[in-house]
Amino acid sequence: MRVLMSIGGMAMLSACATAPSHPPAALNYAERTCADQPDLTAAISLTPPKERAVFTVTAPVTSETPCMQTDRGISPAVIFALPTDYDDKTIIVGGMLEPLRILSPHVAVLDRNGDVTRTFPADEFLYRGRVYSVQFRPRENETYLRVSVEPERVGRSYDSIAIGVNYTTVPVGYTAALIATGVEDRSSRAFSYEGSIQVMVNDTDTKEDKT
Repeated sequence: MRVLMSIGGMAMLSACATAPSHPPAALNYAERTCADQPDLTAAISLTPPKERAVFTVTAPVTSETPCMQTDRGISPAVIFALPTDYDDKTIIVGGMLEPLRILSPHVAVLDRNGDVTRTFPADEFLYRGRVYSVQFRPRENETYLRVSVEPERVGRSYDSIAIGVNYTTVPVGYTAALIATGVEDRSSRAFSYEGSIQVMVNDTDTKEDKT
């Protein structure tokens, strides 16, 4: 009995030691030398191998992510290549909601030379599902999408409540009753220099050109 209890205790300690932890928000960004513009040749493609209604690309942002010099200071930045058949595409891009943090996104659309064609003000960012994002339709002169960090938002908290229902079966005589109980899951996240970018490409015409 004592041996079994000891082994069980060791197993529990091992499980606790290896349990994954959720990374906290990165509230500061280390000073280093950065280029004025990320490498466009390293752009992540947003064109799926085959036409589909929804194509999702996720990219992590860490302390190792290439950085750029902006008028807001230095920032990590990731470049994506927009689909060339842009007419039927809608892009949703932003920072994913992680358990403790949200990447604070600054989104810019670039032309083929890397020059900014447009950016998006704060009031265009919304919580679309689990992504703090903007939505737009690409234009003819736009080739790249650049996601960097908006430092003014870093450190601000986003508090949310997820409401659900738990069902419990309770014996009643020879039968059973199903009792529904409302539950609330409260969470708080901080905007961060690190996290994950998600880009979703919605395609309204998935018929491939057979000619």
